Amino acid sequence: MKKDKSIETDINPEEFPDNIVRLLNETINTKSYKEKVVARKKLVHMGKSILPDLHKLLLTKTIALRMEVAKVVQLIGSRRSISALIEILDDPEFDIRWIAAEGLIKIGRKSIIPLLESVRDGKSSLIMDKGTHHILQSLLTEKEKITLKPLLQSLDNFHEMREITPTQAAVALKTTFKSRIP
Repeated sequence: MKKDKSIETDINPEEFPDNIVRLLNETINTKSYKEKVVARKKLVHMGKSILPDLHKLLLTKTIALRMEVAKVVQLIGSRRSISALIEILDDPEFDIRWIAAEGLIKIGRKSIIPLLESVRDGKSSLIMDKGTHHILQSLLTEKEKITLKPLLQSLDNFHEMREITPTQAAVALKTTFKSRIP
């Protein structure tokens, strides 16, 4: 059987299993929404074992491929994808950032500490901070939202407060989430 390696990308498709490449081609190249969903479901059904390959594919410069891969990662909804999803919260494409944020929300509260650690460590940008704000608004309890109001305001660039965001993330980790501070 001839390999279908027609994904046009800056990443060599020969490095990935044929079934993943074939199904990603189907999601990208079909005009039928129904066929796209069927191919995505087949990828999701493969489960967590394909996540390392999908995480590598998130690094492609090919927007359509990156978006489809992000969608599949989001649908799988595994803790293993937290760091990969946090990285693409800063993607140049809004749709990919939105998929990443929704993926972290789907994973749930397990994503809060790694997300706050990323902000604390200065790995965020204004764009990523907006996504982080959306995620925290979805995952925090009402009591936590009140306690972490300065953090939430700084993430939303409230009155140019963004420069205090890493400090506020550190405070949140230490007080609200009792995380070890390095």
